[in-house]
Amino acid sequence: MTRRYWMGGNRSYEQDRFFEASLDKDHWQPADSPEQWDTCWYTGMPDPEYFRDVGTDRTINHIPGNNALTVKSRLYQSLSTLRERAGIQDQGSGVLTDRLQFFPRVYVMPDDYHDFQQAAHDDPGRRWILKPKNAARGKGIQLVKDPASVPMDASWMVQEFLESPHTMRGRKYVLRLYVAITSVTPLRVYLYRQGFAKLASAPYDEANADNPYSYLTNPDINALNLEADVPVEFVDLDRYRAWLRERGHDDEALFDRIEDMVALTCLSALEAMRERSRAIGADTRGCYEMLGIDCLVDSDLKPWVLECNLSPSLEVCAGPESGGDIEKRVKGALVADLVSLVGLNGKADVDSSDSREQQIIAETEDELARAGNFRRLLPSRDPEAYLPLYTFPRLEDWLVSRGLAGTDLAQPTVQRHCAEDRISEDCVYLYDTRCGHLNELNETASLIWLMATDGIGPDDIADALTQSARQNAATGPDAWAIRQDVWSTLADWANGHFLAQEVGNGDPVGNRPEPESPAPPLSKPFSCVLRCGDFRVTLSTDSSLVVNRIRQLLAPLEVPAPEASASRLEIVRDIPGYTLVLDGRVEKTRVALSRVAPAILDCLASHAARDGDIIVDAGVLYLPGDADNAILIANGNPELGDDPALALAAQLNGRFGRGLRIPLSPEASPSGLGLPARMPDKHGHTDLAAISLCRHTLTTGHEVLLQPSSEGMAGRTHRINTLLIPGEVPSGEGELRPVPVTQALRYLIAGCFGPHARPLDGDSFSRLSTWLETVDRYLIDVNELDAVTDRLSLKEWGDESLPFRRGLSAG
Repeated sequence: MTRRYWMGGNRSYEQDRFFEASLDKDHWQPADSPEQWDTCWYTGMPDPEYFRDVGTDRTINHIPGNNALTVKSRLYQSLSTLRERAGIQDQGSGVLTDRLQFFPRVYVMPDDYHDFQQAAHDDPGRRWILKPKNAARGKGIQLVKDPASVPMDASWMVQEFLESPHTMRGRKYVLRLYVAITSVTPLRVYLYRQGFAKLASAPYDEANADNPYSYLTNPDINALNLEADVPVEFVDLDRYRAWLRERGHDDEALFDRIEDMVALTCLSALEAMRERSRAIGADTRGCYEMLGIDCLVDSDLKPWVLECNLSPSLEVCAGPESGGDIEKRVKGALVADLVSLVGLNGKADVDSSDSREQQIIAETEDELARAGNFRRLLPSRDPEAYLPLYTFPRLEDWLVSRGLAGTDLAQPTVQRHCAEDRISEDCVYLYDTRCGHLNELNETASLIWLMATDGIGPDDIADALTQSARQNAATGPDAWAIRQDVWSTLADWANGHFLAQEVGNGDPVGNRPEPESPAPPLSKPFSCVLRCGDFRVTLSTDSSLVVNRIRQLLAPLEVPAPEASASRLEIVRDIPGYTLVLDGRVEKTRVALSRVAPAILDCLASHAARDGDIIVDAGVLYLPGDADNAILIANGNPELGDDPALALAAQLNGRFGRGLRIPLSPEASPSGLGLPARMPDKHGHTDLAAISLCRHTLTTGHEVLLQPSSEGMAGRTHRINTLLIPGEVPSGEGELRPVPVTQALRYLIAGCFGPHARPLDGDSFSRLSTWLETVDRYLIDVNELDAVTDRLSLKEWGDESLPFRRGLSAG
């Protein structure tokens, strides 16, 4: 009989051709529509309706709930849950948990934002990598320069960067492993004998963190490296293992660990796949999955699982001379063996006269006979290696394991975990100690609970229930259905944390709470008083991370104890980030740690002016030996920021602060705000001990570094005689080129505002223009600052004709 196949999803020739070529053309032909198919090959994850009618005669190449593996953040959660369960089993021995130390730490935004910030603070030498939760082909992956700057929205996660990778010819590599899950009940997992080492296109250099071609191995990324002789290189696993042996390494030991890692990784998502399949009504007998698991090998030849890829690429990425021909052969054989493994081109008929137990074992062995180059990992012939790590085995898992082991396995038993039980009028009530819920069990469930928590195995419970049913029913009970129900009920309770498999030494698990992440350490409340212009505020926070971030930047703004009328600004932890509360009103929410200092500065600057005052966001350079006069230096060019002003301050041995307040009264002198300098992050600074990497929004919003102003600049009154406007304007030997007021306004106006950061009104704009007429205004060349300095200093201020010596009033 001819059957029909359908190929859908994110289709490409490369993704489809191997599957289509592997089907027996005597039995398969293309379907006419996406509704009429007997097997579906879908690239990406199909909608739930695709799973409605799957079963033994209608198959699809995906399993519902696979995102517990294929979404990066879910993979970490699945593995962490498995490791916690292993910890309960271990009772401190570490036998099981040691096997699960093969995945790096992950912090999922936004919930883990504060935990990550604390971890980064506690281990400042640790590097981290930022990844989109659900992206592929290396898109969006980058090393974190400043942990405080990581995005907080839910599409991101931060993963511990694995240092000291094993290298091949000096280049980092990741192993691409191909894994097939052909059944979830019982769980059957296979690892393909072939795969690839995917090499980075540039030599690995820990000091060169900005070069993605050095630390990323994704072919799509490295294909862009125009400087590499071989941008994309694949080495198949046969050649890779031979290369290891040539260098004296034990490739068998490495791949034994890899096989265990792959088996445990798939096992970690088992209950999520079963539960999702049940929720959408999918018969998992018609579902299978092929995954591409990326594994990093470190310098100690320890494997680490990095991610699991849904619908792994079957495109030939490498050129013919760099492994492309072998890549094509491996991927073609991979799909052909997968088609054979799941029986699309034929499989042995099940003997209907066999018992259900015999049929399950026969199906498992028949599938193995079709495996080709796939090696079966689960079920294992050493059931004790994996059965204790199941939440609780389903009946099919236990029967297959017992059949393959060839010995009689002891039934798994359970003990209470996160539940208290009470018996009232022949009914059992379960209290969930994690959630505080009370559950009432029916009569059969009550019997199962009482017998299981008394140490009786599931088959013995099923026998007792079957015997009771025989005595109370006119027809014989379905012993297999009762047996399945008992095993499934215990597994569901274990999955809900009511029960746990009994530990091997017989010690009780007890009513133990689930492991929790340690709470961040409490720090002493911090408080200081800040002054900016005419605004005084008491700043307070109980976050040590915030204090470390802002203390040095804000120190020049600190003043003694506040007046009774001072405002109060609180920095409080939020999910995610931080919230700023000014005098009981929420000023800003969802503020990242890197943005706390700029947010505080924005708040200070926006309240620095009284009615009629003008705030000018520009550098103020106070000259040595001149108590009253200062130079104003424009900083509106985002590519320059305050760099020229800082350079001039250093050469003139002057003091620097950012921000000037021009009061409404013409008799009053302008005063400095003492805000930190803003410098473009041209060199990707990673040492943030003295400067804070952040994104400032007073003017342009460009990423800048903040450097504290000089002491004594906040509140200091000045007579501004000169305005300097830096730029690349060749003027010859540091010449000071005069500019009209209108041109000066173009450089200043974007950084000028009034009270509450409002744009200048017409009256204020006119006053600013008039004020600029009293100031000498010059363009200077940033490439000739030494010459500019010479003209300004001129024999230590000896030339009275220079503009800053004229003593012009700034009013």
